[in-house]
Amino acid sequence: MQIRSVLITARYGSARASELASSIVGMIHDKGCSIYTVNPIKVEGTREVDESMIKALDIDLAIAIGGDGTVLRTVRWLSTKHVPVLAIKLPTSKGMLAEVTAERSDIEHAIHRLFSNSFYVERRMRIMASVDGRELQPALNEMLIIRDNLTRTPTYRMRLVGTEIAYRMDGLIVSTPTGSTGHSLSFGGSIVYEGLEAMMITPIAPINRMPSIVIPVTDVEVRSNMDAKVVIDGQVVYDVKQDQVISIGRYEHDALFIRFEPRGLRQLANI
Repeated sequence: MQIRSVLITARYGSARASELASSIVGMIHDKGCSIYTVNPIKVEGTREVDESMIKALDIDLAIAIGGDGTVLRTVRWLSTKHVPVLAIKLPTSKGMLAEVTAERSDIEHAIHRLFSNSFYVERRMRIMASVDGRELQPALNEMLIIRDNLTRTPTYRMRLVGTEIAYRMDGLIVSTPTGSTGHSLSFGGSIVYEGLEAMMITPIAPINRMPSIVIPVTDVEVRSNMDAKVVIDGQVVYDVKQDQVISIGRYEHDALFIRFEPRGLRQLANI
């Protein structure tokens, strides 16, 4: 892999992330590649861009500095590109998706291996929803479908794997294996090996007991008899009217991550 251009993203409002971004620019400035940073990160010797400009850039590698939120946002910005992401976690972050710590020696070692082509690329499946044909943004972790009216409990009708079921509950989570250690886990969902081709359906406060379900990758349809919201990776929110069909399936572009050493159940080890 030839690295000709690098995008650096960082946690919003983090002085430490900004410092690390400057250090990384210093480590790679003599590698002969173009370097871009995303507002509001400003580093001398780089081209500062807005997130709306990223899809038009020709990027070979992205470096995300922060926690999983920063990584999720970076992957979404690169949603239509096959760009691998090197995730660097700050000391205050859980960093489930990270490969490198914020220690300078770790980062220097990672930069050396990157430009020596001593790494491999891991693929993670993503999902995408459409509402009555209108496509929403893809999710690496999950789609949360949640009631809009806090005083009434809606009924959700789901069609999956050739079966239609209906439950009264506050909402549900449709997640990827990557997202199985996120929001889904906090509601009793199973941890699923991140390399599997699977989707999880996890109910939120069902009136009649409904277990979390693991299904093969397929198209899932959800309808609520009340207005609802769709929350993508905990960061982007869409409004959905009652009885509108929310169709969820696999997104055509996988997320790509830079890895240096294979590590079995990576997510389980980081909990």
